[in-house]
Amino acid sequence: MSGSASAVGGKKSLSQVRDKLDEVDDKLHALLMERADLIEHIVAAKAEQGSMHAVFRPSREAEIMRRLVENHKGVLPVLSLEHIWREVISSLTNTQTTYRVHLDGSADRVAMSELARFYFGFAIDFLREIDPSAVLSEVDNSQSDLGIVALEERADTPWWRGLGEREDGSKGPSIISRLPFLVMQERPADLPVLVIAAQTVETEKPDICIYDVRWTGTMPNSLMHKGIEVLSFYRSFEGVDALLAVPGDISENELTGIFGEAEAMPDKLRSVGGYPAPLDLDDEFDSEVDANI
Repeated sequence: MSGSASAVGGKKSLSQVRDKLDEVDDKLHALLMERADLIEHIVAAKAEQGSMHAVFRPSREAEIMRRLVENHKGVLPVLSLEHIWREVISSLTNTQTTYRVHLDGSADRVAMSELARFYFGFAIDFLREIDPSAVLSEVDNSQSDLGIVALEERADTPWWRGLGEREDGSKGPSIISRLPFLVMQERPADLPVLVIAAQTVETEKPDICIYDVRWTGTMPNSLMHKGIEVLSFYRSFEGVDALLAVPGDISENELTGIFGEAEAMPDKLRSVGGYPAPLDLDDEFDSEVDANI
């Protein structure tokens, strides 16, 4: 009787719901296989163009996540959605090139491991290096690996000097991403980090541009009104080295003008990368400068 009553009332029985779940799972699997096939077409196209050496596309990955978050609804937590898609993206990137991820060993071991697994999954090899400079060295030597450096307000060394075009004319790795990408209170895998790569295929200017800026003496403390963020700084007897995050709509010439207005022209100003702007789910992402540095 209960089965008949359910059918009459339009409700599905437990077995019918499970059958429907199996159907949905089969569709999900088929779509994942279709996505993997499309990636193979991309690999073939890149091979023809001779661009196989660079596969990382942070702006494209950010575009995907923003679209998915905008369209998201239902009971599945949005962070679970992010984790699923990060696993898909990382695994399929690994089919285009073999790469490893070098972790900053000076950061909290558990927090760094949680973040690395959350964003890059279990199919990627992780190597723990002694500090950020060692991470940069490994990424520079490999040309295909990624590095993850913990974002500390006060750095033990100005490790970012190894990024971008160096004083000897060689070109080092660049900052390509900032994690977590989805920002919200009390989220898992919340260690703030920067992702480093030797090469990307980005062609457009990033949302946020990163600069290595050095001053003799002290640095200006009135940058926040322009939306400039001090990601990290290193203070020495000579002065201050700072890693600055600058909105992409501010040109390097305009940035120089901002320093001039503050009567604090730097001794050195170098571009060392950039990243897509993180998506703040709580609308509380703080990108202001600490005026007390």
